[in-house]
Amino acid sequence: MKFIEAKKFNFDDVKDMSDSQLQQHYILYTRYVSAINKVSIEMNDIGLYENCNSNFSELRNVQIALSFNLDSVKLHELYFENMTGLNNKIHGKIQTVINQYFGTYESFVDKFKCIGLSMRGWVVFCYDSFTNDYYIYGQDSHNTEISMNTYPIIVMDVYEHAYMIDFGIDKSKYIDTFFKNLDFNVINSRFEL
Repeated sequence: MKFIEAKKFNFDDVKDMSDSQLQQHYILYTRYVSAINKVSIEMNDIGLYENCNSNFSELRNVQIALSFNLDSVKLHELYFENMTGLNNKIHGKIQTVINQYFGTYESFVDKFKCIGLSMRGWVVFCYDSFTNDYYIYGQDSHNTEISMNTYPIIVMDVYEHAYMIDFGIDKSKYIDTFFKNLDFNVINSRFEL
């Protein structure tokens, strides 16, 4: 596995979130990057494969750390990329898809927000290449409730670390702020992958 470098993100235009909230969240992300690089080293240890036990083994622990940390890095990068505070008027392919599947942008936001209020980790609007369909799914953790063959389009972090400094326990206000900062140019570019 290749080593991963933490990406840099510009938070200058993010509205209604403090620099402290964003920078501390970013530091947490860099810790996940560091952790996945340590896991990469562990995966190359041939001794790791000497005890293959589903109840308890170093290999089991490393495998769980692999999916937890790698998914965290991916989700955080997608989250920071789609929340720039720029280009926040819905347009393009995302508007067409949302209108087709949810009727209106407001209806989509209501459903997305409700899922966000119901989950402890992430909310992801994605395209499913297996079913050729779009849907919103929620995750309680980085590596749980994940649907295979999906492509994330809008990603929102709903762990407490994403909002507690600025919003306390008011997750609803945080989610409203998240939507004010979505960059629809970035989101539309995700349809091109």
